[in-house]
Amino acid sequence: MNDQPTREGFVLPPDPPRATAPHPQPHAQPPKPTPVLPIPEPVLENSPAEGDATIFPQETWPIVVKLMYKPIKNEKNETLHELSFREPRGGDINRYGNPCRINQEGDVVIDERKMHFIMAALCGVLPPMLEMMDPRDWNSCAYRLRNFFLPDLRSW
Repeated sequence: MNDQPTREGFVLPPDPPRATAPHPQPHAQPPKPTPVLPIPEPVLENSPAEGDATIFPQETWPIVVKLMYKPIKNEKNETLHELSFREPRGGDINRYGNPCRINQEGDVVIDERKMHFIMAALCGVLPPMLEMMDPRDWNSCAYRLRNFFLPDLRSW
């Protein structure tokens, strides 16, 4: 070791332990290899463009939307608690215009005036009667119909 005297306040670190070789056992068996488990493949979800049917379920016609907040009256003064919409056709877009478009950011924008007139044509209630709808009910109808006025990206 060191022959110099230890100065006050300083402590020498202990000597590092020496490695000793393990003694081989005469009839030891080699260690068993660890079994390798298979790695499961990741599950990839389809994008909307690939036609995942779970995103937009297929609708059956007529589409019936319950008026949850306020019933309305039709031109015969009958109280309506739900609206039944027929399937839209190209002629409806020709007469009233397309109520939905996709802007440059990819957001769907509803043109309220066009949607109002198409909703009236599809359910057979005059537009002034639909103006009495609660806004939440009106939006429920508009958002339920909007996908039928958007292009199907699978055809691109």
